[in-house]
Amino acid sequence: MEAQRKFHKLAFDYAQTTGPLEANRLGQERGYLINGTHLACYLSHLNAYRRIVAESIETALILEDDIDMEMDIRERHTQIMTQVGQKYGGDWDMLFVGHCTYDANEPAGLQPSWGHKERRNAELYEAEYPMCMHAYALTKECARRLAVVLEERLKTVGQDIDLVLAIGVQFGMSTVLGVSPPPIVQVGRNELASDLSSPVNGDTAQRLSNSTLFHLGLRSSDPRTLPQYIEWAITAH
Repeated sequence: MEAQRKFHKLAFDYAQTTGPLEANRLGQERGYLINGTHLACYLSHLNAYRRIVAESIETALILEDDIDMEMDIRERHTQIMTQVGQKYGGDWDMLFVGHCTYDANEPAGLQPSWGHKERRNAELYEAEYPMCMHAYALTKECARRLAVVLEERLKTVGQDIDLVLAIGVQFGMSTVLGVSPPPIVQVGRNELASDLSSPVNGDTAQRLSNSTLFHLGLRSSDPRTLPQYIEWAITAH
């Protein structure tokens, strides 16, 4: 993450994560229904929501440490947020800049017949079932609600945080947006070590048109050679 931060001249803070041992201790004390790395990831995101509320941060982008991003991420970010402003103003809750499964509401441009064309223009859509938490933005009010709801779900629902959120979206819990194709993707831990749980096999990572990590010599294979996003997403289910 630090190499990408310096290369793109990004300004962000590192959040305190919860390790598996501490997560298990808290889980036993509080009667949580999940444990290990799954609970550690859940609590790390939950702590980030509490910090957003405590520090009155209006909108925050949360990035896990096992990510790769497009070389033109600044331009894509500007394009994405312009669309958000034009279509929704401030009336949205979460924005998945990265996600790891195909969503039924994604634009028709991501069809198998699309072939090997490059997609530089990010398209915005209302997500039906967003999955994975490696790159997403949320508002302060959304963080406030999630800080309460997700704490309760730990004691009543034994599922990972992204599954809990996805189910909530299906029931209209929040206005959640997605970006297609995702300009920030998750990298397998065979290629990039992570404090959080991530796919073992880097070959299952999503395609990028121009990978930052590969450009910096920090990734062993070029994700440009991976299958198109739609092909990867279908086989991942």
